[in-house]
Amino acid sequence: MTTPDAPTTDPDAAAATPRHVRRMIVLMLANLALSAVFAGVILVFQEQLLDYRLAHLDLPAGTDLAAARETMRSSVWSRALPVALVALGYLWVIHGLRTGQRKAYRQVVLISVAVLLGSGLTLVQPVPWWLGAINVAKVLVALALLFLASRPQIRGWFAEGNRHHVAARHPS
Repeated sequence: MTTPDAPTTDPDAAAATPRHVRRMIVLMLANLALSAVFAGVILVFQEQLLDYRLAHLDLPAGTDLAAARETMRSSVWSRALPVALVALGYLWVIHGLRTGQRKAYRQVVLISVAVLLGSGLTLVQPVPWWLGAINVAKVLVALALLFLASRPQIRGWFAEGNRHHVAARHPS
């Protein structure tokens, strides 16, 4: 019987992605899933969201509501469409995390800060409670990512002199 912290003689197990890095990857995937849910909910409930936002705007008397609605409709689409591009970026960053690339570590920190800012700004806008709940979940995931990124084990794995390249993991 071996314990999780026991040394191993298997070279593939020694080169495996550390548990803390795998947790970061899970959190990245959770953030991506929440972003996809956010985009999907916006698209599916687009009319209800537009009604909600129009009802909570302080519009001057005589404002053309149809024109305001169309302007807001484009902003709804601009929030939903970038999720596909972000998904590709996340997959690239996750690959970098698995191979120990310091650049991927820095990108996770940058992404987490961007998610905190973006989701935090959305929380102060008039949105229905269900969109607010998704944003709160995104903020919590981003905070967890930043917390993990600050751990000594993670910083050590991605330290400047500690390289985990694919070639070292899979010798020919």
